[in-house]
Amino acid sequence: MSQQRIINGRYEVGELIGRGGMADVYIGHDTRLGRTVAIKMMRPDLARDPQFQTRFQREAHASAALNHPNIVAVFDTGEEELPPNGEHAGVSLPYMVMEYVDGDTLRALLRKGDVTIDHAVEWTEGILGAVAYSHENHIVHRDIKPGNVMVDESGTIKVMDFGIARALSDSSATMTQTQAVVGTAQYLSPEQARGETVDSRSDLYSVGCVLFELLTGRPPFVGDSPVAVAYQHVREEPPAPTSLNPDITPALTSVLTKSLAKDTQARFQSGKEFLTALRSAHYDGIGVTDDDSTTVIPPAVIPADAEPTQAMSSISAQDDSIFTPREELPESYEMTGHMDAVDDKRPRKKRRGWLIALIIILLLGGGGAAGWYFWDQAEQRRIEENQVDVPDVSGMPETDAQNALTTAGLRPILEYEHSDDVERDRAIGTSPAAGTVMQRYDEITLNISLGPDEVEIPDSLRGASEATVRDTLEELGLTVSDVTYVNSATIPRDRLVDTNPALGSTVAYGSTVALKISSGEVEVPPVEGKPLDEARSILESDELGLTVSVETVETDDHPENTVFEQTPAAGSSVTQGSEVELRVAIPKPEPTPTPTPSETETPQDEETESESPTPENDEETGEASQRRDWFSDDGEDRDGPWNRGIGWGSD
Repeated sequence: MSQQRIINGRYEVGELIGRGGMADVYIGHDTRLGRTVAIKMMRPDLARDPQFQTRFQREAHASAALNHPNIVAVFDTGEEELPPNGEHAGVSLPYMVMEYVDGDTLRALLRKGDVTIDHAVEWTEGILGAVAYSHENHIVHRDIKPGNVMVDESGTIKVMDFGIARALSDSSATMTQTQAVVGTAQYLSPEQARGETVDSRSDLYSVGCVLFELLTGRPPFVGDSPVAVAYQHVREEPPAPTSLNPDITPALTSVLTKSLAKDTQARFQSGKEFLTALRSAHYDGIGVTDDDSTTVIPPAVIPADAEPTQAMSSISAQDDSIFTPREELPESYEMTGHMDAVDDKRPRKKRRGWLIALIIILLLGGGGAAGWYFWDQAEQRRIEENQVDVPDVSGMPETDAQNALTTAGLRPILEYEHSDDVERDRAIGTSPAAGTVMQRYDEITLNISLGPDEVEIPDSLRGASEATVRDTLEELGLTVSDVTYVNSATIPRDRLVDTNPALGSTVAYGSTVALKISSGEVEVPPVEGKPLDEARSILESDELGLTVSVETVETDDHPENTVFEQTPAAGSSVTQGSEVELRVAIPKPEPTPTPTPSETETPQDEETESESPTPENDEETGEASQRRDWFSDDGEDRDGPWNRGIGWGSD
């Protein structure tokens, strides 16, 4: 196992859990306080850049000055010098020890597509609480976006990454540095995009962009490039939120409209004002009103069935000047003689009046027909000018496909479905299909792949860190249910041993998977009573990986070459690769027999002793005879007076 990396004498650096533009984030352990932390460390290739050094230090100072439940806390800061024999020898890496948040970013939750209107409002309330607090402490975040906001397991919002934050008193803090816009294009305020001085209202505009995306599933402006998106922030109006999500209420729409105003004076002036309006709109249905605005009443629309009557009234009024009064008959006119003539004249006047009326009606009808014809032609031209061809987005990543349809002038509505042929989070196609002619701003269904109905749990995850396993399984559409620690001889501590269902198995999309993480320990099996070779084979096997030491003990109480005692005892959990001591029985050696006096004497000795002359009998030869008696023929000393400390000449 590799040696644990420790900084500042107390923080153990674990697995890489995140990577940003200027720093990497590792999970860590504070050995002094016994808690899990997140360690954000500048990338070695940027550590020599003064601009990034300043930005990192600014983030540390800004974050450390803010103590709020919706802002990620900073516990400690410092620098670590890299070893002298590496690629970046002698480089000092600034680091921050921060609160570890176990959860997902808003970006990840948006990708999953399970954000409700209630979620959107609740999470935005947390963001507004954080930015309002930072503004009260004279700090502007300047990069509010879904990727910089996390939701922990309890649902609490945590705003992080104050890397480009500035003090409100810094009036020179524009968003341009070396002619580049700092921030994320889809959430820039118009004044940021223009490179002008920013204040707290720029953060509120960014919060409005985040709220728009949470409610509709897409940012207010999308385009082919960051420059195109920034231009839209400055010049164009976002689409109506209800066109993307019909469930958005008019009250919430009014809040979005005010938060995304181009003019800073027309926006919310503080985070608290924004928060109050959002709560009133969502919970009470009360929209935003502007006391200084005037109410404009639209002109009345004339019903279609009333138009002929009014037109005819106008025509009748004009006809009064056309018809002449009826001629009066002379008093001398004889009624009898001239009645026929008078009667003949009346029908001709009536026919003439109706003829004139008919001509006028025909003229008006012709004019109307001509007007309708020209209007129809103009409408046809307008329709043709607004016609767009549906682009082919098959196989594109979700965001790229969405941007392509939006750029074409269409409004994509996302739908997700399983596909065995298209990778997860890529476009299957559209409905209507590619090549179809549609009207600009029409809605179009964009089908996004969820991957196959069944997915395989990758066997390659064995030995990976828990964070890596979770991310991989979630990308496959699976959910981690619980985590248990198991003993393993080969998998290092805190790495994946297996899953349930097992690694390599195929499960239904959306299934839950339990993780088995290595405890870094091994359970010692019982080997007492087993021959030494068998016990050694069991303990040193690949499944256990333990080492063995042997102590032999002379005993007749146990069979020869058999283990009769082990340390640690069976069932104990020990660290991987630990030593197990075995006591093995060997037989006692056979005792050496002690000779008895009867066994050492021989009949010849007795005969010789009885026949040997004594000094009284042979004074000349007695001494020599006795000396010969005490030595054997081969010169060895017998058990005689010499051995008992008695010898001739002892006087």
